[in-house]
Amino acid sequence: MSFWLFVGEISFLVLIGFFFTFTLYSYREKEEKAFRSSLLFLLGLILMNLLFLIMPGLVRNLLFLTVFLATSVAVFILFFSTSPSSATKIIGEQKKVDERDTIFARFEHRENSKNYNDYYSLKPEYKTIDDEIRSLPDILTPVHIKKDPVLFSLAAAEDDCLKNFITLVSGEVIAGQMEMSPFDNTQKVKKIINYLGAGICGVCELDQAYVYSHVGRGPEPFGAEIYLKHKFAVVFAMEMDRRMIAASPKAPVLVETERKYVEVAKVAIIVSDLIRRMGYEARAHIAGSNYQAILPPLGWKAGVGEIGRIGILITEKYGPCVRLGLITTNLPLTPDTPKTFGVQDFCQKCKKCANNCPAQAIPLGDKTEENGVLKWVLNREGCYRFWRKAGTDCAMCLYVCPYSKPRNWFHDSVRKLNSQSSTAQAVSLWADDYFYGRIPLPKEPPF
Repeated sequence: MSFWLFVGEISFLVLIGFFFTFTLYSYREKEEKAFRSSLLFLLGLILMNLLFLIMPGLVRNLLFLTVFLATSVAVFILFFSTSPSSATKIIGEQKKVDERDTIFARFEHRENSKNYNDYYSLKPEYKTIDDEIRSLPDILTPVHIKKDPVLFSLAAAEDDCLKNFITLVSGEVIAGQMEMSPFDNTQKVKKIINYLGAGICGVCELDQAYVYSHVGRGPEPFGAEIYLKHKFAVVFAMEMDRRMIAASPKAPVLVETERKYVEVAKVAIIVSDLIRRMGYEARAHIAGSNYQAILPPLGWKAGVGEIGRIGILITEKYGPCVRLGLITTNLPLTPDTPKTFGVQDFCQKCKKCANNCPAQAIPLGDKTEENGVLKWVLNREGCYRFWRKAGTDCAMCLYVCPYSKPRNWFHDSVRKLNSQSSTAQAVSLWADDYFYGRIPLPKEPPF
């Protein structure tokens, strides 16, 4: 066997092995388009290899030499191209956000109620668009529940369960302070949070720019000033079930969102109670009108993920298919630092979430400045308007995001390569469009 035949055959085997693995994972993930396309590539490579082997000696050696050189050049470019190093940029002063101005707080007001009249007298610029959206049926109202009575009723039951947790988010310090180092405290808290079901956890100092200025929702008086003087924020992420998200924008999405909010709330409440038993102040911040701080930027500061074009946190392990939890505390902890793993560069190229957004609420263009941060700014009213029409929280952007692929050896390797190579990002984006579809089709949920 000639040297070029040998190295060319090795190159073929590597490519065949790659597409065999991809075909196998696509079949297991029930990705029909990816399975069919990758199987064609696999069979094509096997057929090409066999044809090359029956060619006359000189021609055969030249063909295998070409395969070897082409594969080597491609691998070299993939692994040694420029690194995607863009990071989130803070370019100006960050002012506190008034929770009353957030999209969800604005729609808690019943028309002509005192809070409604008080708020729109202060912010008349929102009244016209809010009243137009308010005319649409709200989520979990009969007009939507009748579309899928069982699943929407399940989501409503989960939401009721979540509301019952509100009284458990804070309390008095229970015992004297346990003496442990900040490092030991951090390791202990992270391990416990992981044990309770969250796959990612990080710590940062509580930046007051990300604490709301005034109450917009919840049991506290509307418009009351928020004083949250804890020193640290513990942010964690819990993976969502992609089988449910893949049914976007139908009822299974809302069921899974509410389920994960319940699970995240349980972890935050238990660990906050634990910290108070260790002798330190702690507060859980949970869905259901209870947040006193903004989770995505705190998650970024804590190294849990990066904020992408989608407008929410994208994690390295699970992509955006997560729900976040937050605990603020005075327990001495060791802060983490923000991570950069290629999200800013990838989102600049990708735009898949924007192209698939039913509301066209995700920007296709470049970043703009909002409150001192250079980022992609979501059309929040447009997004929420579609939620009211669909009766769910949509999640199409979560479903189509390439970072949302299931965790396994194959997809984890692609994620790792994308964090290190700009060329790999371009290739994987093309491959995602080709194998999975630029506009992926929704799937049937597990029940």
